[in-house]
Amino acid sequence: MIEPTERLLWAMVGVGVVGVAGFVAPALGAGAPFALLGLVGCVIVDVVMARSPAAVQVTRRCAERCTEGHDVTVDLEVKAPFAVDVEVTDTVSLLTPTWTTVRVAVDADETAIVHTRRRGVRRGAAGPGRFAVRTFGPLGLVRRRQRRDGVGDHITVGIDVGTIVRAAERLVRGGDSGSRRKRAVERGRELDALRDYRRGDDVRLVDWKASARHGELIVKELVPESRQDVVIVLDAGRQLLGTTEHPDGPRQRFDEALGLGLLLAGAALEKGDRAGICLLDDDVAVYEPPREGRAHLGRLAAAVADAAALAVEPAYQELVAVLVRRQKRRALVCLITDVVDEASTRALARALAGLRGRHLVMVVALGDPGVARFLTTTSTNTTTTTTTTTTAATEPLNPHLHDAAVHLLSHRRRALAALQTSATVIDVMGGPNAVRAGAAAVEAYLLLKAQGRL
Repeated sequence: MIEPTERLLWAMVGVGVVGVAGFVAPALGAGAPFALLGLVGCVIVDVVMARSPAAVQVTRRCAERCTEGHDVTVDLEVKAPFAVDVEVTDTVSLLTPTWTTVRVAVDADETAIVHTRRRGVRRGAAGPGRFAVRTFGPLGLVRRRQRRDGVGDHITVGIDVGTIVRAAERLVRGGDSGSRRKRAVERGRELDALRDYRRGDDVRLVDWKASARHGELIVKELVPESRQDVVIVLDAGRQLLGTTEHPDGPRQRFDEALGLGLLLAGAALEKGDRAGICLLDDDVAVYEPPREGRAHLGRLAAAVADAAALAVEPAYQELVAVLVRRQKRRALVCLITDVVDEASTRALARALAGLRGRHLVMVVALGDPGVARFLTTTSTNTTTTTTTTTTAATEPLNPHLHDAAVHLLSHRRRALAALQTSATVIDVMGGPNAVRAGAAAVEAYLLLKAQGRL
């Protein structure tokens, strides 16, 4: 494809100025046709002598491992059998900027390397991407363009496990202002040490045998149990389809749920518990059993690295069957989903009833913030913590959309209430509030643990 360059456009403007000047100075205007013919001749020469972009080889090299939110160096290697001035536009959907354009002069049979710095914005595999290769004529008036699939290293943006670990550490230690520090006094059931009795100590903690041996009152210091099992269940069904708006562009709702689930797993591992993960669509697609140690978070992230939400109904009964069969120890089963309608919620409640007595169940309902933009005020209530979100929104775009949003939220509230008989329900909001959602979920886990319910 032949494209004009900025130089040609300015030349055309110059010819037009000469033509307009002919109204004032006819002698000057008489030269305008000749200037136009000369410009047309130069364009023809430039088109004929411009090199074909098909002969230019462009290869992409990714010098580093790419993770969400971090910069990565992408090198473009350009080689041609002739000396040419080349402009390359490299397009990769998962990086920002999505496309970048570089221009380089290449000698015959030589390779020129151009370094670009870009940032991974969301998890996934970008595939080969696309190239647009442009070569310029000797006069710089036109350029020839060819679009092609990318060649070389494919760009894959991975989960940033390090950031998740640091966020989990802050939340467990109480250093994140996004969570409400109203945690109950940790009762604990695991013996940590023995010490002398002090006034105000609970007499139920007196170790009478140790007191008899020492001749004075000795009490037990208890701490919350460690090495307990936490199983994170990610709902990859229709409930978490769609996207939400973020400062760096639209993000899949399932990716928010995935980040929240890994944050919960990181908090459990930081607390000394064992964490596992399960991916649920129309079957149990992934089941990684609970293990301990910070290094296990990387294995959990790798197990769900390629996961995506599907337009299917989640197999809740199959999930219960797998947990009963494979998870013998009592565990906190944390299901991250969204409550869309009452019918699916009733099916979920019936399934979770099969875990009653075996495991402690917590449901994190990750709401869609897109509904709130059709309302003036949206109030969200939780069983463990109450979050009120007030949106100073503009007037509703359409009264029918406003009524539909009110109706949807009314169904959602009733569905959440129905779930409370089978599980502890945490209602949070995704999108720009995803950080607060993660803090609220971790806080709920720590509260259940502190109360000795796990």
